[in-house]
Amino acid sequence: MNLDAILEAVLFAAAQPLSIKKLVSITEQDKTAISEALQVLHERLNVGASGVRLVFQGENAELVTSPDAADFVQKTVSQEVQGELTKPQLEALSILAYRGPLTRPELEQIRGVQSSMILRNLMLRGLVEMHEETRLGQPIYAVTIDFLKFLGATDPSELPDYETLRSQNAVVQVLNELQPKNPAAEDTESAPLDI
Repeated sequence: MNLDAILEAVLFAAAQPLSIKKLVSITEQDKTAISEALQVLHERLNVGASGVRLVFQGENAELVTSPDAADFVQKTVSQEVQGELTKPQLEALSILAYRGPLTRPELEQIRGVQSSMILRNLMLRGLVEMHEETRLGQPIYAVTIDFLKFLGATDPSELPDYETLRSQNAVVQVLNELQPKNPAAEDTESAPLDI
């Protein structure tokens, strides 16, 4: 597989800007090879009739949707953020509110399941935000001010039973109670909870 195709797949999977340094680390290629492959990818995506574009922000590269597809993407996104929150979304929100900010792997370790789609949906809804700072090379996620305002708080420490629920034992106990009967159950967007 060509390096430009590999970079396309990596950037698509990341769904966020990645630095050239990060792409060098992931692909184990040198900076020159990455820059050349990104240029090939840029020409292929940005000149043709592709639904995505490659954009650069300083030393970062990111795949974004084509302006020609904006209306269709907007319909998809608006359908995704309508309706009530699901149990997995509420679980992730609670963990981020009481234990956050956390990296995605930290959230997944606590929840025991993959959480990237949950985080994406919560960010689209404006309930979670990704911070610029990183921990161990991973972006940090936290609840938004809008989420806190909705609950009548200005800081997570104002949430009910914050100190008690922030402790490790309380989180483990709550998560054990939330575990599905079938431990092999996948993280799916299950039926919404009434809130």
